Amino acid sequence: MSLTICFMGAKQAGIIGLLTALAKGHRIVRAVSYSEDLSDLLGDLRIPGHRSIHEDGFVEAMKNADLLLSVHGREIVGRRLLEMPKLGAINVHPFLYKYKGANPVERALTDGEKRGSVGVHFMTERVDEGPVVCEEFIELPAVASVVEVYNLLYPLYARAIARSLDELERG
Repeated sequence: MSLTICFMGAKQAGIIGLLTALAKGHRIVRAVSYSEDLSDLLGDLRIPGHRSIHEDGFVEAMKNADLLLSVHGREIVGRRLLEMPKLGAINVHPFLYKYKGANPVERALTDGEKRGSVGVHFMTERVDEGPVVCEEFIELPAVASVVEVYNLLYPLYARAIARSLDELERG
């Protein structure tokens, strides 16, 4: 079964999320982009793009979507929008097991975490508090920067998103 997805995202992780959903055979009907590189890709793929989840075209698409997929989304999604897609909304978050909220990679790096992860959870009105769909883990070598951590986590983004979409398809 192919899902109809509304998407929100930014930067490299957003691009990975978008391409993973498309590679799994799902249809992205509308997208909100918070970065120029993702906006450029949306244009190349002829996916209608928006600057905010509150724009009319995006809200209308949400009414008929199966799912909202957020990968580094920059807006808090309120209850009204969360209830629109048939299957709800999922968010992709690094270090979900320990660092909810903003800047999880920076906080993990500061704390010297040795275990990295990318988790997918259902979105609720409370940020990063919904039920977890899945979480992929790796052991982190000694790294010195946020960029290095993200470069190690990017493959986990694709795996966690693919696994979550498979689980949602199965019901």
